[in-house]
Parts: sequence; structure tokens; C-alpha cells
Amino acid sequence: MCPGRRSESWCRYLCLLALFVLLNTAFQLLSLKLGFKRHLFSAEMLFALVLMTFGMRWLGAVAFAVSVALELSLGMVSVFFLFEPWQLVDMSEFLLEARPTYLALLIAAGLLVVAGTWLFFRVSSKIPWRPYGLGHVLIALILLQAQWVLSQEQQTFFAPTLADREHLLFGSSAHLAREVMAINRGEVIGNGPDDAEYLPIQHASAVRTVWPQGLPKANRILFVVAESWGQPKDPGVLQEQLKPIAGSSRVQGLSLTKVHALGATAAAELRELCGILPTRLNFRKLTASAVGDCLPRALARSGYRTVGLHGAHGLMYRRLLWWPEIGLNEMLFREALPSNGSVCYSFPGFCDIELFSVIKQQLASERIFLYWLTLNSHVPYDRRDVTSYRESLCQGVLGATYPEQLCNYQNLHVQFFEGLARLIEDDSMAGVEVVVVGDHAPVFNDGDTKIRFERNEVPLLHFIVAGR
Repeated sequence: MCPGRRSESWCRYLCLLALFVLLNTAFQLLSLKLGFKRHLFSAEMLFALVLMTFGMRWLGAVAFAVSVALELSLGMVSVFFLFEPWQLVDMSEFLLEARPTYLALLIAAGLLVVAGTWLFFRVSSKIPWRPYGLGHVLIALILLQAQWVLSQEQQTFFAPTLADREHLLFGSSAHLAREVMAINRGEVIGNGPDDAEYLPIQHASAVRTVWPQGLPKANRILFVVAESWGQPKDPGVLQEQLKPIAGSSRVQGLSLTKVHALGATAAAELRELCGILPTRLNFRKLTASAVGDCLPRALARSGYRTVGLHGAHGLMYRRLLWWPEIGLNEMLFREALPSNGSVCYSFPGFCDIELFSVIKQQLASERIFLYWLTLNSHVPYDRRDVTSYRESLCQGVLGATYPEQLCNYQNLHVQFFEGLARLIEDDSMAGVEVVVVGDHAPVFNDGDTKIRFERNEVPLLHFIVAGR
């Protein structure tokens, strides 16, 4: 195809550029799918190509692997709202708890990285460094100049997080990820000291909103942190979700408000149960002395049974270790729950709709604080986890057109509140105080759906189960 030594060199050089464009396009499509911003062309990846073309092939291969890792890190800190580099390491420990589909995709991505590195390595092996290596440097300078021009009007060259996606042509993934983490940290924990493990919350949590005077008075409390239950900008979306509760004659003193919320699910747990926010996800070091007097521990001293329930494994986010430290003396995780042989599609564990019988059984105690962290309303909001899927729950409420993922999300939350409404119809539930609060805004795979929800607010529902 490319006769002659010079023609072969040109072919290899053009193939190298084509691979560079192809891989960056793949990451760009991924960012569009998941709704986070990146530069169209990665400076780190181009630097790896420069090293390879200049003959430093092994060093270039290492630099290429690092550039891919930075791209993946940028996606994680953007989508999962991380604000410290070591949170990436902490989350990687739970990979085996992910869905098999995700693990397969991760393995496929790893194979792609290996294949890409090998191709770069082979293609660059016979390219004379003088003309072609300098050509890469020239391309970098052209892209850099073009990015400077695009950034000039809004002065976003050194602040890419403030730039529109169409103005992000060429730049550093490491710098962009660092900027994203800085913004996330400012929104989550403010200007707290860098060496603090935990910081007191700056906004009223659900616990402080519902019980501002201190401890609750009811003998039986069901406190639910609802996975991905976000505050929609259209109130009709929330009204549709809560119809089963709002229409129940067993609901007394219904209150619907909202609270400030940012960060991952585990951060929301500590926000609510302990009134603190973690600056890192190092749950091995979470101790009772470090987090202070959390609500479950205070209630346990007052004679309550304190029980924590979650449909996933206790190893996830190491809850098996730190839930007892905050005062949850009894724990019911997947490994301790009765199994009917079915596992959720969205997340490995038992679906929430199957746990209402467990809730009823636990609330038979005379004095109990039952904390329930829900599970299967987690991204990707799998339609197969909905027992009775209804388009009618989405039509009109979500507008003329809506993505399937959003309708799945709506069905999952309606399903939860329908299950809760059926639970409180039981006469044994009379007198139970119920609190349901979201953990964080829902994560969607496209930016247009994300903006339908408030970024830093979640709903708070509170009521008492009335007798007949």
C-alpha cells in the first residue's frame, strides 16, 4: 500500500495521527453519553505520541497509559462528584461489587488501552523522528494556538470548567480534572481545613429539619435515605411520585420540603445520621470518636433498637465496619437477608420492593430506629427492576418527549412510594414516624436530563402513620 521507505513512513505517521483522532473521538463520545466535559484532543495523549515519534517508545507507552487513566479519572470525578484524588482509589476497591455488565465494559476498556498502546508502539517504530516528531510538535502548537483563540473571549484558557463544550478543543485532562475536583470540594465542604477528616454540615439536614429540638419523640421511626431521589425543577414530577402517599388516609401531618445535598451516597449518610461531611472516603478510619455523637448512637442510649438495612453487601463502602461506629447496633445486608433468588439488575443486591416485608417485621418492635438505605433506584435505572412499568407515569409529567432512562427513573420512585403506601395501610404501622430524604441529585447519561433536577437539593418527606 505504501511502496518505498518514505511512503511507508508517511503511512505510519498518518496512521499514528488517525489513531490519536480515533481514541480522542471515542472518549468524546463517552463524555457526551455521560454528560461531562473534556477537551476534544488530550494534551497528555499527544505528548505520548511525541515521545514515541522521537524514539522514546517505552516512555511514550507509559505516558499513553497515564493519559488514558487521566481521561477515565476525569469522567469519574465529574460523574460521581469526587473532590479528592484518593477517592478514586477508594472507589476502585468496590469494583467487584459492580454489575457484571460494568465489569465487562471495564475489561473491554482495559483491552482497548492495551491494543491502543501496542498499535502506537508498532506504528511509531519505523518513523524517522526528525521530520515527523517535529510535525507532532507543530500540531501541538497549532492546537494550543487554536484553543487560546477559542478561550480568549471568555478568558477560560486556564479555567476550562467555565468554558462551553464547543470551546474545549485542546488541553490537559489532568488540569481539567483538578479544576472539577476543586469546584466539587468547594460546593461540598466549603473552605474547611485540608487536614480535617470530617467537617460539620453547613446546611440543615433532614434530621435537623424534622427534629430541630434534638432527639425524636416517636417510639418507632423509619428513616429512609432514598438512592438518587432528586429535587425536580418541575414540581409535577415529584407530585406524581408522591401520589400514593398524598392520597393515603393513613398519612398524618404530611410535610414535603427540601434540603441541601452534594456528594456521593455515603456522604449523604453521614450528613443525615451524624451531621458531618467526609473530606475523603477512608471508611477504615471512621470511628465513633472521629465522627462524634451520631443520631443512632444517641437513640441507642435512650433505649431504642438501632437497625440499619441495605439490600447490597455490607462490604460496599465498608458499611459493615462503620455503621456500628455511628450507633447502628444491628445490620441487615444482602448476606443476612432472606433470599428469593432474585437480584436487581441495576445494582447487585435485593430490590427495595422486596424489602417491605422486612421493614414491617422490624417495626414490630416497641422502640426502634430503623434506618433504610435504598438501592435499586441507582443509575442506570434499569427498566427490568420495575415490576409494573407504566408509560402513563411519564406522559404529560415529563413533557412531550423524554429519554427512556428518565421514565425508568420515574417508575422506580413511584414503585417505591406505592410500596411504602401499602406498608402503612397495615394496622401495625400506626404511630410510626416516617422520614424519606434523597441522598443526591440523580445521575443521568445526558446533560439535558441532568438539568431537569436541582444540582444541590433533594426532597424531604415527613409524616406520621395514623391509626384507623
